[in-house]
Amino acid sequence: MIELVDPRGRSEDHGRRLARRPSDPLAVTRIGFLSNEQEHLTGPHFPGYTRVLESLFRERLPKVVDYHREIKPVLSRPADADILDRFAGYQGVVNGLAK
Repeated sequence: MIELVDPRGRSEDHGRRLARRPSDPLAVTRIGFLSNEQEHLTGPHFPGYTRVLESLFRERLPKVVDYHREIKPVLSRPADADILDRFAGYQGVVNGLAK
């Protein structure tokens, strides 16, 4: 079973919700990437993986005109509100790390 979770963890409702899922994926115009780790020279890293995903999205989602990347400053802490606010209006945000 796959469970979708909010990367900020469980919290009280502060009027924020996960983005609504688009009814037509081909209508998506803005996608964001939130990396939990900085890019590094060796081994797998999520920022590099997001560039691969962006290339794939460009092929399969022709209406996407805006890609945005953010990297959390501290791996073990939730993303700050100002980072999350920069994703407002995006129809999809891919979040993760490559371990």
